Amino acid sequence: MYKSERMMKAIGDISDDKIEKASRALGYKKERRQTSRLPIRMGRILSIAAVVALILALGAVAYAFNLFGLRELYANPNRGDMPEEAADLIVSQSAEVKGDGWSASMQETYCDEGTVLVTVHVSADAGYIVVPTDADLDSPLSVIGLSGEGTLREYAQKEGKTLLFVGANLDWESLGLNSAGERFENASPQEMTIYVEGARNSDTGAPVDTVCTVVAVSWPPETQDPDTVVTERRELPITLAEGKSTPLGLYTPADPLSLPGFELGELSLTQTPLGIELRLKMKTLDEEAAKNLLTLRLDGVEFHGAGTIDPNGYAVFSQGQGDFGESPVIRFLDWDKNTIAEVTFKKIG
Repeated sequence: MYKSERMMKAIGDISDDKIEKASRALGYKKERRQTSRLPIRMGRILSIAAVVALILALGAVAYAFNLFGLRELYANPNRGDMPEEAADLIVSQSAEVKGDGWSASMQETYCDEGTVLVTVHVSADAGYIVVPTDADLDSPLSVIGLSGEGTLREYAQKEGKTLLFVGANLDWESLGLNSAGERFENASPQEMTIYVEGARNSDTGAPVDTVCTVVAVSWPPETQDPDTVVTERRELPITLAEGKSTPLGLYTPADPLSLPGFELGELSLTQTPLGIELRLKMKTLDEEAAKNLLTLRLDGVEFHGAGTIDPNGYAVFSQGQGDFGESPVIRFLDWDKNTIAEVTFKKIG
């Protein structure tokens, strides 16, 4: 735990790694903790530097062309563009909230049984500099799309402005999320779009009404006193419509014990508007052996969503593109990306 309880309370809705970065900037120390968990590689959302440069050149006018729309922010060189079937399910939202010198509005949303995507626009008064919550006081100016040397702290002091760290959190319980990630794009020092992508559990019902909580932490850069940190939270209501998914089949492993350290169970494959979703039941039998597993690959399919373990013990991979054939084959890889097991699955439903 952090030495400062006030610090924890101030940024309570921000994840531990982001709290750690901010606390390091203030000189706080965090005690080391070790946990044992199945190492599943998480998909990394890539930056689109060319779009950022164009936004900075065009300024606020760029928003009229939706360069930071949900469809545009989803796309990256690894997974390509959003499928047209999914793009047709994007819903424009209109909810707005106001804070002390800043405001936020829900822009667009997408939802299917495995994935939730939202974009939130944050705008602040001229006295603020809007920065992402995964930055800290000593982060470079590039994190907000500016060139040049110096840190956020130095830039804010030079401009006589306050740093406003912002983030957006989905309601994990109502949406049945088992993971979520954010991506931040600044159009200017006072304008930011937050893209949030969440992976949902298999047994979650179709959502209708939920909220996205915008967290804003006001941090005057001239002080290192955590008591000066001011945190505001505002809820943006969202109405979601779930896109239709089609089951592709249920499968059972030819040898449930072929992966060292695990007992493999049912495999389900589903076609969602964003692509193929894989859910594989994995029961850990040997914790030490399980640590050797990095990730899995379904032959013929490339997954672009985050790999996660849901609360029911299923490995979940989403947004897959390709053809897995009549008898799916899954290869399990160690940390050197060598195959430690190759398992064939037979269709049962």
